[in-house]
Amino acid sequence: LKYCACWLFGGTSLPNSGRIACEPMGPPAPRFTFSGVDVGLPAKVTGSEAEEEWQEVDWVTWSTGELTIDGDSYLLSFKPSGGAGSVKAKPLGSLIRAGAVATQDEEQRTFAVTTSDSLHRLYRFTFQSSRNASDFERVAALAESAQSSRDTTEAPDSRTASGNISALEVQIQETFASRWPLIFGGSELYGCDPKAEHDGSEVLLGRGDAVLLDPPEDSSGRVGAYELLFYGEDEGVREPIKHFQIGPRMTLKRQEQEDEDGPAASFEIATPLQGLGVLTITFDNADTAGAFSRDFRVRQRLMDVSLKTAKHGRAAEELRSELQGLKGQRLISRLWRLACVFVVFSVIAVAVRVAVLHRQNGGAGPLMPYLHKVAAEARSLSNVLHARLLTVGSKVCEAAFKSVAAADVRRCTMLAETGQPTVQQLTHCLE
Repeated sequence: LKYCACWLFGGTSLPNSGRIACEPMGPPAPRFTFSGVDVGLPAKVTGSEAEEEWQEVDWVTWSTGELTIDGDSYLLSFKPSGGAGSVKAKPLGSLIRAGAVATQDEEQRTFAVTTSDSLHRLYRFTFQSSRNASDFERVAALAESAQSSRDTTEAPDSRTASGNISALEVQIQETFASRWPLIFGGSELYGCDPKAEHDGSEVLLGRGDAVLLDPPEDSSGRVGAYELLFYGEDEGVREPIKHFQIGPRMTLKRQEQEDEDGPAASFEIATPLQGLGVLTITFDNADTAGAFSRDFRVRQRLMDVSLKTAKHGRAAEELRSELQGLKGQRLISRLWRLACVFVVFSVIAVAVRVAVLHRQNGGAGPLMPYLHKVAAEARSLSNVLHARLLTVGSKVCEAAFKSVAAADVRRCTMLAETGQPTVQQLTHCLE
């Protein structure tokens, strides 16, 4: 910008000519000088009030003299004319922007100038000629462009803890340092008046920061609880004005903005399961509102998916329990059917055997003797089966575990009772 300034004004000119003067320095850093400039100050108002309503401000003339602008920092210096050489130039702060002031004169030679001076932020400059005024307007445009570039570059780091909202944000960060809170400043929360008997009136509950809080880091694999808190500037972090658990039934609905002078965005929050009624949250900045809506919906959908997963897990567990029950019932039913089949076949076998005995006897005699004979045959058959099973079991044990059958042990014991056997004889008997 400073290299373009001298090119715009046609190089170097003498101060006495009434034109802007560029004084080259080592690396080009021009200085712009204007003579015969009338400087005025706002009357009876502070600098900030005058800056907001400069068109309605009454001005008082301070002095007339030489105005110098540094081409690098756009620092304004004013030296009153008519004084001795001991009069020093007074710094007026860096030039930020300038706006033309309408006067009765057809020539546009008066400007309301905003500077970075802490005492007087607003000045009124009236130039001797329209040419000087035109040159100053170009310098002001360059200064405003440079200021905009600096604001854009420094915007991410320009936020400090000097204001209420920034101080509140710092407190929230310190309180939830281990949980990485997402803080959305410049917001207001509206809801039903807690002092009103009816829920029809909506009042401002507080102005401050909306906070999305994630659950602490947990290695157990649980989703945890996601929370929405609203802290007010007046209340601080002692206790949130409202505290919500983000759940699948919670809704966030964006509202249409009917008033252009109102907030940049507003949302309606409904929490039917928490009994907090319907609330409205507004944001001064549209980008902040968009980030809040995005981050809130991500967490809400996560909770929705988590709830569905939990429901499906419980349903699967119930199905597994039912399957286990069906398997147990199936085993019992099989055993029951097997017992029923055994009983039926046993009855049939008894009936057939009684019929055979009755036929062999020529059909004479009562039925009870036949039944007693069949029972005796059944006991004899069970004894035979029992002996066979014992024999097979002892053979299996002998082959698998090198054990001795019970009958052999009894036989060797009887041998010991009949005489005085030696250890070798007992060992040979058992082998």
